[in-house]
Amino acid sequence: MRLLALALVACSSPAAAPTPPRPLHQLAALPPQQPIDTEHFTGVVVCVRCHTAGDTAMRDAAGRDISPVIDTQSSMMALSARDPYFLAALRRELVANPAGKATIEPLCLRCHAPVGFAESPAIGLADVEAATTPVAVLARDGVGCLGCHALAPDGLGEPETFTGRAALRTDRVTFGALAAPLGEAMVTMSKTTPIHAAHVTESLLCASCHTVIVRALDASGSPTGDELAEQATFLEWRDSDFAPSMRIDQPCQSCHMPAGADTPFSTRPPDAPSRPGYRRHTLRGGNAYLLERLSHATDWLDAPAHADELAAAAADTREFLRTAAKLEVTHAHAAGEWHVVVKNLTGHKLPTGFPTRRMWLHVVGKDVRGRVVFESGGTRDGALVDGTGKRLDPAGTLLPHRNRIAAGDQVAMWEAVPVDARGAPTHLLLGAARFGKDDRILPAGWRADRPDAARTHAIGVDGDTEFRPGEAGVTVVVPASTATVTFELDYQSIPPETIESYDVRHPEAARFVGLVAVRPVPEVLASVTQAAQ
Repeated sequence: MRLLALALVACSSPAAAPTPPRPLHQLAALPPQQPIDTEHFTGVVVCVRCHTAGDTAMRDAAGRDISPVIDTQSSMMALSARDPYFLAALRRELVANPAGKATIEPLCLRCHAPVGFAESPAIGLADVEAATTPVAVLARDGVGCLGCHALAPDGLGEPETFTGRAALRTDRVTFGALAAPLGEAMVTMSKTTPIHAAHVTESLLCASCHTVIVRALDASGSPTGDELAEQATFLEWRDSDFAPSMRIDQPCQSCHMPAGADTPFSTRPPDAPSRPGYRRHTLRGGNAYLLERLSHATDWLDAPAHADELAAAAADTREFLRTAAKLEVTHAHAAGEWHVVVKNLTGHKLPTGFPTRRMWLHVVGKDVRGRVVFESGGTRDGALVDGTGKRLDPAGTLLPHRNRIAAGDQVAMWEAVPVDARGAPTHLLLGAARFGKDDRILPAGWRADRPDAARTHAIGVDGDTEFRPGEAGVTVVVPASTATVTFELDYQSIPPETIESYDVRHPEAARFVGLVAVRPVPEVLASVTQAAQ
């Protein structure tokens, strides 16, 4: 198994933000991945023995390695416990509410370090960062092989298993898609028995950790107030046309695990038959930016993914993001008016997942000489600015929902913004009382009478008849001198304001802020250029 690394990046602040205090120190490099075998689990390194490509096994028609271990190790799933963004966020929650440690650490590590947590629920952030005990080694595997393949089907999709509460099998049993797995080799090599189970090909496999329901903590660390669906990707899918028996009927795996090839799934036994319908374990999501930054910091990360593999994963993720949406643009009857419809092509809200993710319409109008005469949604160092360069999204800003844009300081932004009990935007998910805004575009087929609608409905779109399941419409008004208009759908997984919100006096925050000193250039999900009529 190859052990890799993350190079230290100098800490700096964006020009638009005040210079933060000099960090006391940055989080030290994480321990490398190691082989581990406990009474209940085996680590990812053990799986490498048979599930990396051979001469013909786990290769596509061009001979490229499509083995699950190589594909997975450059995913954010495999890096979930080493992710500096996660480590900084977890430390912030602990600093904000030290009395809540017994609630906060299990809540986060159940999903980010599921096998380590199942081995010992007493595991904490300090173990993940520095310990070399067997449970810490398992934890730093992130959502490794057994994080999914040991997940028992009991109760999946039911409320009692949400927020990472689904159980992992601890009796050396793993679940797979093969109808008749050849178990002898797996028992010999890893002391683990494979069993066929349908749930590994269904969205139920994803339900537990992609439905995160939290409640704010009071000063004593006790939950208080209403529930907040911090992430509800599975529920969004279940309320869409992509759910079983609905119009599209596609599970999560159909997009996030692309088709591979008919190939043996293991190099042992040597005569293992080809597996039809094998899906690659790339597990692409929406965080190309962080993968790209991690490719420059492998000495610290010390994970089994090379810099070039992480960079390639970032590029693949960017291509994947471009399948999420399309723009339909028509010229309105009134002079200078355009109608833009953003189509959500995914089976969940767009964007979905962690609530810092945001998407907006970037409009640029130019005259016949190519000079910009109108711009909405422009950025500088990743932050939103108007035509004069004034920043539109400083700390504490809650941009209003808009379906009409007629000035450079107006932006059609789709996002979820948690707010505290006073109604102020907050980055503390266990300090959030509710969402002050959630106008992320609903998936096609969403209906208010679906079972999960109370947790997946939009917030702040009242009266907008252009906001419908599967799409959102925006009217854009440009000056009469406009000759061409370009419409871009832009996206960020980690906005600059989120980066600026971290206190670099804490080592995890200092490490994260240093790593992302290069601010996020927006990802372009879709683009259309039209000539004025």
